[in-house]
Amino acid sequence: MFIPDDESGSKSYHLSKNAIRTGFLIGALLIISVLGIIFYYAPKLSDYSEIKNRHDQLVAERLKVLELTRDLGRLKQMDELIRHSLGSKFDFDDRPVVLDSITGVLSSPGNQVSFIENIPSVAPIQGYVSQRSGKAGLFIKKTHHGIDIVAKKGEPILAAASGVIVYSGWNYEFGNMLILYHGNDYFTHYGHNQQNFKKQLDIVTRGEVIGLVGNTGVSSGPHLHFEVWREFLAMDPLIYFPEYREMDLTSLDE
Repeated sequence: MFIPDDESGSKSYHLSKNAIRTGFLIGALLIISVLGIIFYYAPKLSDYSEIKNRHDQLVAERLKVLELTRDLGRLKQMDELIRHSLGSKFDFDDRPVVLDSITGVLSSPGNQVSFIENIPSVAPIQGYVSQRSGKAGLFIKKTHHGIDIVAKKGEPILAAASGVIVYSGWNYEFGNMLILYHGNDYFTHYGHNQQNFKKQLDIVTRGEVIGLVGNTGVSSGPHLHFEVWREFLAMDPLIYFPEYREMDLTSLDE
């Protein structure tokens, strides 16, 4: 019963015991239902979080596998290119005689070959490094296996070491491209050239001009794409040419 201070307009309500019991029963059922839902779905939420983490890990591993597959495809393409250029069967003579253990000069019929001359040691061009090895490019979204060196269009490109031209031609990604084999499992690649001066199977010496800097293929401006490979593994050219570190524009962003 509700009675105002002025004792006017009093109101009274009556609830039976059955109504009170029914209210308590409904409230208890609601609480039990909420607790049951929580206990039922809480483990499922935990399982969902674990499944999501496993899914993310699987996606990351799949991306790594895809990247490795692309690299393997490129290695196979390089192997086929070299075998097509030099032949699928290689005949090696007996082990040559070392004339000088310090310089690595070997005796060969009518010629002398030095290991020092065949190790990449001459910078192909002078310029600024706009992209380093291991990072995806602006247009090519796969791993970048070399460095991009910005230079003026028409600048001469030098052979990093003595060797033989195993590829001189054009492809979609690197435009006019040269691949040199230097022996001792060393290869160097020169891409986006304006012009190739050497043709397949030409012999070049270290520091010899082999082409001109250009902007062919998938390129955003005149530059040289330069790669060093050893035993079919991409090497960081900065290891062989530390002078490029002083001209590395990418270090400004780090």
